[in-house]
Amino acid sequence: MGRLLTFDYTSPFFYMVTLKRRKGLADLSQITDNPSPPLDSRGRRRFLLASDLTMAFAAAIRGFAAKSQGLWPIETFIVMPDHLHLLLHLRDTGGQTGLAAHVEALAAALSRLYFTMRPMPEALRHSDLRNSDATSRHPGIANPSFHPSFANQSVPSIFDPEWHDWIVMRDGQLAAFTRYIRENPERAWRRHQNRRFFTQVGRIGFAGREWFAYGNRDILGLPVLEAFRCSRSWRKGGDEWSAAIARAGRIGPGGAGVGTFMSPCEKDCGNAIYQAGGSFAVLSPEGFGERWHPPREKERLCAEGRMLYLSLYEPQAARPDNATLHSRCHEMGDLATAALRQPGSKL
Repeated sequence: MGRLLTFDYTSPFFYMVTLKRRKGLADLSQITDNPSPPLDSRGRRRFLLASDLTMAFAAAIRGFAAKSQGLWPIETFIVMPDHLHLLLHLRDTGGQTGLAAHVEALAAALSRLYFTMRPMPEALRHSDLRNSDATSRHPGIANPSFHPSFANQSVPSIFDPEWHDWIVMRDGQLAAFTRYIRENPERAWRRHQNRRFFTQVGRIGFAGREWFAYGNRDILGLPVLEAFRCSRSWRKGGDEWSAAIARAGRIGPGGAGVGTFMSPCEKDCGNAIYQAGGSFAVLSPEGFGERWHPPREKERLCAEGRMLYLSLYEPQAARPDNATLHSRCHEMGDLATAALRQPGSKL
């Protein structure tokens, strides 16, 4: 996924980075099937089962900063079965080294470590996706060769070439991202244990009102929630449309778009959020009863924990007229937009 074109990624901020494991490779860890996970030495539930690979990755991540010349120690991260979340804190190196160089170097080091412990699938033996492609994918990389982990370029990457970053710039976001990373295993365990929780109608509080809800209610607790409202008068490819799509393309793991996603531009925003790995809180102008289900593809996203439907309205036997639906969309959109603009909101 593209970086922000106007942002200097050598700036000494915290960044939450998500690396997604390529399909066809062994899991990096495992979520427990135990309905009552045991406690660890700190009295916390163990939702994640650590393999030899998990432990090796954790040790490599903890030791990586000492080799990097531009990172503070990596203290907050999680090795999930098919992805990694990390909080990276850049040192001020005077613009010498950007985020992409650190991420690509860590991905290269972990890829080599992976193939010392797991066999390489035949499909990857002839892969053209090499860690040396990092500079071509991210032309803003400064001095990638400073990392010792770039010494051997012959191993294919175990990660998808597109990775996601959040720039932690606002008050409260660092704590929110730290909590999000540390609670990842518990959320995944709940999804495995309680799949029906994501596919039944209930009630939830949001924006000062009580809503009907269907899907993953944890979405409203994500570190980043951003409202999307696009006018039907916007021209496809115009400045406003393009700006909305670019904003949606930044909504990746740890974030969600909030809106009706009904206008043509909003639908394109939804596609961009989906491609970036983000989640959705969909404001529905039609109410839904206890046995209601969304269309099949949307129901799949709900079951996966990536979608939440919200509605203020009681279900009706007959479909409301267009004027009523339009008025409801505006009411819900106004509430969501106002709530997410408040100080301390998750925008």
